[in-house]
Amino acid sequence: MTKPFYIIGFMGTGKSSLKQYLAKSNHVIDLDELFETHTGMDIPAYFDRYGEAAFRLQESRLLQNARADYIVTGGGIVEREANMEWMREQGVIITLDLPFEACWERIKDSDRPLVRNGKAAVHTLYERRRPLYARANHVLDASLCTEAIAHTLNQLKEVEG
Repeated sequence: MTKPFYIIGFMGTGKSSLKQYLAKSNHVIDLDELFETHTGMDIPAYFDRYGEAAFRLQESRLLQNARADYIVTGGGIVEREANMEWMREQGVIITLDLPFEACWERIKDSDRPLVRNGKAAVHTLYERRRPLYARANHVLDASLCTEAIAHTLNQLKEVEG
């Protein structure tokens, strides 16, 4: 198998849409879906019951066991330095980048646990994570259509994968 491409980015940058597109012709794992299958709970319920720290620990374990062409992560995977180190050692990190207001428009009515904290808190989180996302091997403009992003990823995969 070639090196995995880890798709990271803030909530609402289009990781899930990209995953569906890439899955048509690649082996793709969505860590959030894998988490829900593994724990038997959806992420909001897990957050409510066990908290974010427990979620992040489980997420890290799943990351280290995931094997696929593309591994789509949750937005907070970058919160643990060990995750960034793991992804960099194992493969290529791709950030989907989008301005905060565009992200907020996409997520504001969702049931994501961190969105419950309100726009100001989510913006603070966005600003805290931005430098972490910027450490990726490649940063892609998530305002482009999904097909264009997937095309760029497939080109990068040919060169770096």
